[in-house]
Amino acid sequence: MDLSIIIVNYNVRQFVLQTIHSIYQSKLEGLKIEVIVVDNNSSDGSVEAIRNSFSDIKVIANKDNPGFSKANNQGIKISEGEFVLLLNPDTVIEESTIALSVAKMKAESDIGALGVKMIDGTGVFLPESKRSFPTPWNSLTKLLGLSSLFSGSKMLGGYNLTYLDENKTHDIDVLCGAFMLMRKSALDKAGYLDEDFFMYGEDIDLSYRIKKAGFRVLYFPLTKIIHYKGESTKKSSVNYVRIFYNAMIIYVKKHYKGGVASLFVLMLSMAIYFRAGISIISRLWDRLKFPLLDAVLIFSALQGVKWLWGNYYFADPNYYEGSPINTNLIVYTVIWVLCLAMYGHYSRMSSAKSLLRGVSIGSILILVIYGLLPLEYRSSRMVLLMGAASTLLISWITTLLWNKSINNKWTLSRNPKLNVLIAASDKNVQAIKEVILTSNPNLQLVGNVSMSNDESTSKALGSITNLEVIAKEQQVDEIIFSSRDMSYSDIISKMNALGDRYQYKIGGEDYIGVIGSNSKDHSGEYYTTDLQYRLDQPYSKRQKRVFDIWSSVVILLLFPLVLIINRLRWKSISHAWQVLKGNMTWVSYIPKKETHENMPVVKPGIIALDSNVKLALSNLQQQKMNQDYARFYEVWDDQVLLLRNINRLHIRY
Repeated sequence: MDLSIIIVNYNVRQFVLQTIHSIYQSKLEGLKIEVIVVDNNSSDGSVEAIRNSFSDIKVIANKDNPGFSKANNQGIKISEGEFVLLLNPDTVIEESTIALSVAKMKAESDIGALGVKMIDGTGVFLPESKRSFPTPWNSLTKLLGLSSLFSGSKMLGGYNLTYLDENKTHDIDVLCGAFMLMRKSALDKAGYLDEDFFMYGEDIDLSYRIKKAGFRVLYFPLTKIIHYKGESTKKSSVNYVRIFYNAMIIYVKKHYKGGVASLFVLMLSMAIYFRAGISIISRLWDRLKFPLLDAVLIFSALQGVKWLWGNYYFADPNYYEGSPINTNLIVYTVIWVLCLAMYGHYSRMSSAKSLLRGVSIGSILILVIYGLLPLEYRSSRMVLLMGAASTLLISWITTLLWNKSINNKWTLSRNPKLNVLIAASDKNVQAIKEVILTSNPNLQLVGNVSMSNDESTSKALGSITNLEVIAKEQQVDEIIFSSRDMSYSDIISKMNALGDRYQYKIGGEDYIGVIGSNSKDHSGEYYTTDLQYRLDQPYSKRQKRVFDIWSSVVILLLFPLVLIINRLRWKSISHAWQVLKGNMTWVSYIPKKETHENMPVVKPGIIALDSNVKLALSNLQQQKMNQDYARFYEVWDDQVLLLRNINRLHIRY
């Protein structure tokens, strides 16, 4: 056996299928290979999908998640190859990658480990393709951002060796664990991956030990791979910062001694808090900057409305001085912004509908609160109504401006339609078209480019040779390449040449779908004909929980009225309390297990989806109702069902 390829997978089913497919498209030049997948207890059906699609692959299905290092060691221990390749499940390799890389290793026996040129899902070179050891100095320049500012400097660009030509072969210190080809004899001498590293840092440690064992570590850019990166690392989280820098601390304590080690550990410990703080602030700002802008503008508009009404109606611009109206206006502002957020106005699902619902429900809620206040705490209803109109206008204008700055489109949608161009032959373009249009309604197909220069019988916009010109003329946002019509090598070259001007995805194989990643720091995306559930998205889960909380609070505040409506059944109040605590939810599936298996988990509900249905439903109808609820979830659905059943909150369906 020449080569053993080991892939550690965790909940990235579609991506690992594409990785394996790219391996099986390789031109092996007579090499004998084996593929070993170690699955760390995935819950997305990865193991079953791999076994169904690739029967000759060795699969180790762990019952827990022992970490990246231990899982790779499991694969290495059963491997039979002269060489071992550790390959991430979110990569795509060129057809020549395996043959060229192994040939280089065989030609130069002192090479212990080899890595290749990597690009991300937007076609941009990944600097971690080549790295040096993390000394205190180059770690500091990386942390302070100096390595990026002065990338051509040998003194300041040492961390990612940015001063070295990315298109030339170099002896380096550290390879990225996403693609790490090693000589088995070098591994036997240096030792396998250190299992103290759960994730991150293990590639640095192993590279160090391979060099210490007397072998070279080589950067070999004559072949390229895509490393989607964000899909397997989820780098934008505070948890990532903590795990990564703690891994660096393990490395330092292992390989540095004395005062240098203590100083380095102190610096890394400070870096953990510094980068974690920056990450928290950055994530909070990204989430809150739009709502905060709206809040400031809405409150300012309410102040103007207050002055205008006092001056016009009461002929006294200072009429409201000394009254509690300013407190009221702050409360109004908060309620409107919260309702806009709850109905998705600040999410990718934003639309004119979410804007109208947010302002309308906020206004109704304010009117309810207004009616409950003592007379001395009530401000003018006209101020409230004009404030609602101002809120609607302000949110409409800020949304248009915001989306113009981000998407360069005047639209109320935060997730506007993308112009998509497919690079595929006429016979394969239809299959890709059906997948993408079924999966994502925000895609707008502008056409396809053909694989041939003979366009006399083709409906294509032109040839693949003119891809760049056509994409520019058609104002394309995303290009989808067909792996049935183009080699992975050609696809990667096109992506690398075009760079991040466009978004990219690869499709063609029915069992994989259409896959890509628009950012190296965020999870990848895929389109598939499999059912996809909106309720499975973190945003929808959060939206559902927020609705449960505020509606329960309102019901508890109005408990005398709720008790009367529910014929003095205290169970209605008890149910509201259970929903508020998070033990239950107001609306859930029809409670028959077989009708909602393999769908997003929802807590036990007070109200079932069929609670207002007059006729008995068959199991198939119940299943369809449950699926539609999960697939197309909107918090509005929960609200409608709650209002319809407001007199039966004491009954649990």
